[in-house]
Amino acid sequence: MIRSSTALAAALFLAACSPQSAPATSTPSGAAVEGMGGATMADFRTDVSMADLMAHVIDYNSFGVWHRQGWIIGETVQELFPTDDEGWHAAESAAFSVAEATNLLLLPGRPLDDDRTWVDATHMLYDAAMKAQAAALARDKVAFFYAGSDMYQACVACHNRYVAGDMGQPDTTLKPMPGGPPPPNQ
Repeated sequence: MIRSSTALAAALFLAACSPQSAPATSTPSGAAVEGMGGATMADFRTDVSMADLMAHVIDYNSFGVWHRQGWIIGETVQELFPTDDEGWHAAESAAFSVAEATNLLLLPGRPLDDDRTWVDATHMLYDAAMKAQAAALARDKVAFFYAGSDMYQACVACHNRYVAGDMGQPDTTLKPMPGGPPPPNQ
């Protein structure tokens, strides 16, 4: 019994240490796209609804920026900006997440029209989120505030066209926020 246990243990040890053959992989249909390794267009899995993508990725991370900026003005003024490295890092990470998530909006089947309007609106949000990331990294409250405003304006412009049904072009102009500091030089 001891010999068979020892033999079994040795066989298991040798099997675990011996080279394994690669698992069989299926060949996806479609041609590979340059810069995507072996991935093809057929490899994208975009069955997450637009509503869920917006709520759980775009909105969630946008609020990670917006909840860390500005002021609550009442009998006293309360700043919402981060006060330590951890808070600024969280703001920077949320902005990076929004920027990268804009690429999810451009995956096959996601753009809501065949012209460049969806792409332009998505790029507007990306640019604003990258400004927010850079401002958070620099701990620049004013620039961070206005980058958050740019993100908000990008969202509103897109929602005006695609959610509310206003089929106008997105407004890409920077507007000063009432009661806030003047816009930084662009």
